[in-house]
Amino acid sequence: MTAAGRAGAAGPTAPDVTRRRWVIGLVAVLVAVVVGALVWSGRSVPDDAAPAGSPTSAAATLEAGPTSSSTSGGPGVAPQPSADPPIAADAPRIGFLGDSLTEGVGAPPERGYAWQTAEQLGWPLAVVDGVSGSGFVAPGLGRPMPERVDGVVAADPDVVVVAGGTNDAFRGYPADDVEDAAAALLDELDTDLPDATVVVLGPFTSVLTGGAGGDATAAAVRAAAEAAGVEYVDATELLDRATADSTQWRRYLSADGLHPNELGYEVIATALAGELRELVG
Repeated sequence: MTAAGRAGAAGPTAPDVTRRRWVIGLVAVLVAVVVGALVWSGRSVPDDAAPAGSPTSAAATLEAGPTSSSTSGGPGVAPQPSADPPIAADAPRIGFLGDSLTEGVGAPPERGYAWQTAEQLGWPLAVVDGVSGSGFVAPGLGRPMPERVDGVVAADPDVVVVAGGTNDAFRGYPADDVEDAAAALLDELDTDLPDATVVVLGPFTSVLTGGAGGDATAAAVRAAAEAAGVEYVDATELLDRATADSTQWRRYLSADGLHPNELGYEVIATALAGELRELVG
């Protein structure tokens, strides 16, 4: 064996030893860095936390239930306590029968005058039957009001607000026909709900159009109410008392320029609630 062979068999040379020591040192440093990072991460993130948007955090949100933004009408806005009076155990149940105004067209769902009136009074709602375009004679998008009385009777309200005539006037139905239809409706309510308080809310024609085109219809509805012995509330007079200047009613209208917006319905509800407090007690 040569001297070079003996040297190779005897072990690594000095440069080889240096290189191995350098590699071992580098590995040790990397291991220390990784361990340190893991330890620091474990200390800075609690066990029960998870990154936003991760499956864990999403599941926790679902288990915890909706946040305040889902019930307050806007993100990050806490729900406000209601200023409406609480519903008393003996509060009368109120029902509404009418047209698109009763339906609340022009306002968000359940923010028409029917819902807001009940809220302001603290009375539970028995039924809200509003059909766009309908009246005492006009069928609108469904049936005329007299043909829908059964649904109101089935709800068994203690107070019934009958609000119609606006579409009858718009569509030019004869006032005599309107009076006959209104009389038949009120007679049926008296027969089927003898203990209920019925209040007739007249047409909003002059308010919405700014003219007197619905005067004959309003007079016909009033005559039917008086003949039936029930209270009649004039819509124009109601809003005259509720607003400083009813000629400025346009600012309370929705984008369609005809139906009230939510604030407009609030004006109607506030005025009507005042009338009902006096009439029903």
